Amino acid sequence: MTARAPGSIAEIQSLVQNSDRVHVVGKGSKTALHNQTDGAAIVDLSGMSGILEYQPSEYTVTVGAGGLVRDLEAALKQHGQYLPCDPLLPGAASIGGTVACNLAGPRRFRYGGVRDFILGAQLVDGMGRAFRVGGKVVKNAAGFDLSKFLVGSLGRYAIMTELTFKVFPDAPCFRSLRFNYERLDDALSAIFFINQSAYELDALDLIPAADGWSLLARLAGFQESLPQRVERFAAGMERDTAPSDIATLAESPNLWDPLAELSGEFLVKAALAPKQIPAFDRMIAGARRRYGVGGNIAWLATDDVEALAAALRNCGLRGLCLRGAVHSAVIGAPADDALAQRVKQVLDPEHKLV
Repeated sequence: MTARAPGSIAEIQSLVQNSDRVHVVGKGSKTALHNQTDGAAIVDLSGMSGILEYQPSEYTVTVGAGGLVRDLEAALKQHGQYLPCDPLLPGAASIGGTVACNLAGPRRFRYGGVRDFILGAQLVDGMGRAFRVGGKVVKNAAGFDLSKFLVGSLGRYAIMTELTFKVFPDAPCFRSLRFNYERLDDALSAIFFINQSAYELDALDLIPAADGWSLLARLAGFQESLPQRVERFAAGMERDTAPSDIATLAESPNLWDPLAELSGEFLVKAALAPKQIPAFDRMIAGARRRYGVGGNIAWLATDDVEALAAALRNCGLRGLCLRGAVHSAVIGAPADDALAQRVKQVLDPEHKLV
């Protein structure tokens, strides 16, 4: 079905009310989410874009859900600010799609994910009702925060038209180090050491190497103090975790992009705990992978999505397929979420949103 790009909330309401099934798209950067539309009316949110309200002194910004992450980042950068959940695919992804997929980047290690920075949203639900949840300020009333619940919802409960975030001042300087370990267990022990230490890292990723495993660590701060912090951190790691090699890395756009070097027909994101990595990693020998956010997120590329789905199921894990032709974007262990079912019944009782 031809996609329609409504320019107002009223148009979205009308489209929902007059359609049997509705599927929302942003910029289409995550192709696996749009395979099974089955004749649904396509709502293209590109018409709901732009910065609607920005108060740099209050560290809050409200944007149209169909706008590019890249444009939001550029506007924040003019004021020395940034969105700390560090959205991925900034040049291609929409802001609403980032929220719907909970697609945070490596700086989530220090500051948290998308859910930690969303303050409120303007929505249209499966019955065509328009309403606002949350707020536009950091301090807000207590209670069930539906805007945070919608993070990772894949558009199944409501259509997000506007989103409000809290933002932070950005750090002016970065330094990245690589620590090599011969065994996975040694690299994981180093992660546990970092998590229990006083070192404040900006990002921490675990990557398989030709002769073992590498930890990529990044610190951020001011030029006056950052070199000393890096030196103390490197000395502590050498003393307490005994890497086989330590190297200082040149900063580049791809160094901290977990998706930059993952080639394969299917691209999958899965949440896990560092202690689950050894068993899971043994099951996915054919997959290209990178364990981000201190080993709490697996980024996986494969040509055999069925084998990867089986490995996820065997470990009790679920993954979100971002790229590739799949029947369902969610693979692995089945979900049994009573709260999600209750919210779906309230917001979309006719199951229009797919």
